Amino acid sequence: MVKKIELRKPILINGKEIKELTYDFDEISCEAYTKAFGASMSVALVSAQNGKPNANIMEQDGNLHLYLGMEAIIAVNPEIDIADLERMKGFDLVQVTRIGRNFISGNVEETSSQNDSEKESEAIPVSTIPESKK
Repeated sequence: MVKKIELRKPILINGKEIKELTYDFDEISCEAYTKAFGASMSVALVSAQNGKPNANIMEQDGNLHLYLGMEAIIAVNPEIDIADLERMKGFDLVQVTRIGRNFISGNVEETSSQNDSEKESEAIPVSTIPESKK
């Protein structure tokens, strides 16, 4: 399902100022997925070379989440290049990182067309047997 984010700081892409970006988790290809992992590993390697240990797991790898978010954007906007998205600044980076994090975590709220709060509540049975007095 295609969703969109509003950018706080528009970015210039192909000579146009872009204020919103669309994305779709379901359009992330195997190639895009592995590209995001590669970009994340490159950042980790540079950190390691600078003496900063990095033993991230997928669910906690912020760099991976950022690049997966970028790949979800590129998947539905093939005219956008990763270098375009790497020019984002500030809170917009957090928004894109959240996209990737929600992809990894399978966040139902982000990936489902129906919000959980819209579903009917399930009745919870109440016991009619009185508690014993011991």
